[in-house]
Amino acid sequence: MIQLDLASTVPIYDQIKAGLRGLVAKGLLKPGDDAPSIRALASRLKVNPNTVARAYRELTMEGIFEARRGEGNVISPAAVKAARGGLEDLRQGVAEAARMARRGGVPWPDILSSLDKVRKEEP
Repeated sequence: MIQLDLASTVPIYDQIKAGLRGLVAKGLLKPGDDAPSIRALASRLKVNPNTVARAYRELTMEGIFEARRGEGNVISPAAVKAARGGLEDLRQGVAEAARMARRGGVPWPDILSSLDKVRKEEP
């Protein structure tokens, strides 16, 4: 399911969003599926329900969730396309980080080595 890194500088709600986006992109949550309730996910992750609610609001604004009054949150029909669009965001973020490193004088082999190290550290 979703794993949080409490030592990370990435806010918890962003980690929750990324985890849910990943579940959609992998097909583990499909369009029309009910999203876990805010309270259930907060309890499972041991975080404040307001943190999960913020992630859900933002996922709704991004088109990944649909909020249905009285029914909770449902994975939207366009969710898979929206979730996979995050890969383009990732590419842009990595490109910007590489540009900044190069401007700082970091050689390409060190940049690639750092990316490989991150890849190996992630589950």
